[in-house]
Amino acid sequence: NEKSDRCTLLFDKMKPLFQSLLLSGNNTCQNKALLARIWADRDMFPKLSQWIVGGDGWAYDIGYGGLDHVEAFQSNDVNVLVVDTEMYSNTGGQSSKATPIGASVMFAKGGKSQKKKNIGSIFMTYEHCYVASVCLSNQSQLVQALVEA
Repeated sequence: NEKSDRCTLLFDKMKPLFQSLLLSGNNTCQNKALLARIWADRDMFPKLSQWIVGGDGWAYDIGYGGLDHVEAFQSNDVNVLVVDTEMYSNTGGQSSKATPIGASVMFAKGGKSQKKKNIGSIFMTYEHCYVASVCLSNQSQLVQALVEA
């Protein structure tokens, strides 16, 4: 992201300046105290990555409207990770909009009759969204997708 890159670049330039100002004897006690206070909060300078993590029940049904609203605006600098198990894992396997036809889960034998809702395809319509579909058992694929995001 361009904003986070700029923040990191500025922080990298500011870091040696702060260190030299704090070590130099040319500052008054008041200036040195102010610089020390600012330097103590240096972890606030770089842009931190914001993540929203949830399962398919939340992403496809419960929170879909809010999730779509957040991602629709390019100014919202957030990453979203949806763990799509294709059933409501937190409720013991009810059918959801993510359950594919032919699925065999406790409360949805045979899946559901409609095609699975594909949130990845929906978010690919936004130019600023990165979408990846990975297999959780392939750790290198998962890590690569997280780094790229």
